[in-house]
Amino acid sequence: MGKIEMIQRSQRCFVYGLLGLLPVIGIPMVIRASMEHYRVKKEWRDQWNPARRYLFWGMFCARIGWAMLIGISTVIVYIMIDAIR
Repeated sequence: MGKIEMIQRSQRCFVYGLLGLLPVIGIPMVIRASMEHYRVKKEWRDQWNPARRYLFWGMFCARIGWAMLIGISTVIVYIMIDAIR
């Protein structure tokens, strides 16, 4: 596994992170972005990554996707509980 694979995985993390910003469709993409981020960080810990910005921004977008998912889920649950009362 060389630098090319590290760069490709970093770019995949970025694309998955961007797609993770989409509601509902983005749920599996957020998971994939998190997995790619973890793999790159684990396998190439001590090496210089020329695509580290892609890795950073991919995980940043994935975290926003997670937050949106949790926020939307909370609002839906609140609306359902309020409708029952």
